[in-house]
Amino acid sequence: MPKRKNHTRQLLTARRSADTAYQQHTGEEKDAPPRLRIMAGHDQGTPVAHQPRHTHDPKPWVEYNGLTGQQLFRYTGRECWTVPVDSQTPIDPTQTVSRSVFARLAAHGIACAPWPDSAGTHARYTFADRSELTWAGTDIYGRECSNYHPTGEHSVMAVRWTQEAKPPYREKIAEFASGNYAADSAALAAWIVTLADCHGRKWQDHATAQDNGAALTWQQRTSRVIAAETPGMHSLRFAVDGECVPGGRTGETWNAVYAVPADIDTAHMTKADAQHFGAPTFERA
Repeated sequence: MPKRKNHTRQLLTARRSADTAYQQHTGEEKDAPPRLRIMAGHDQGTPVAHQPRHTHDPKPWVEYNGLTGQQLFRYTGRECWTVPVDSQTPIDPTQTVSRSVFARLAAHGIACAPWPDSAGTHARYTFADRSELTWAGTDIYGRECSNYHPTGEHSVMAVRWTQEAKPPYREKIAEFASGNYAADSAALAAWIVTLADCHGRKWQDHATAQDNGAALTWQQRTSRVIAAETPGMHSLRFAVDGECVPGGRTGETWNAVYAVPADIDTAHMTKADAQHFGAPTFERA
């Protein structure tokens, strides 16, 4: 009786061999042989992760929900296939390791900002007390500081913490390195939320309008404050009587000036909405 094919083993061997060939290439990067990505699902497919639940798991390949970070489907090796990829191969933005973390944090009033530099692609958040966190993923190939590889190739979520304040703030920094994207991304998001509860939330200069909108919804729902600063902000003015102004007089016309993140749509914002961004300053109209 012929031996049954182990499709998963073949997929893993092919991916490993392609990576070895890529690593051994000594010419121009653009001429390097492509790595392989494991795909499954409908149409063009979605990148999947090899995460067996036990030694003989019949469905060891996992597709993640790119917006929640949760396991969506499991597949057999027979249902998966490989595609060649290089550094220029596009990926669905919702399938990057950072997207679901950004979305979950924004839903808790923390709109992180993407931060690319020569070292890679990070995410950054500056808290109200000016302490700062950067976080990024590493993929199965060991590339550092990449938030734009797919959830199916997740390895580690790593963080870096900096602060101007002295103790008692002593934050224990950990790597979220189980290799399971659902577990690592959820633990990272939960930990950042606890930091924000301690160090204060603040509007970021370069967060997306989508994440700023989610953070604003959180602020309005909870009536909690997200601190504002002048950079990246614009002024929103509401006419008030002088009796509402410290040192003002009844009958005088003043403006209450609120600093609102530039990405927020203020077309229909009321004064009650603006008050969520903190106390106003006042100017004579």
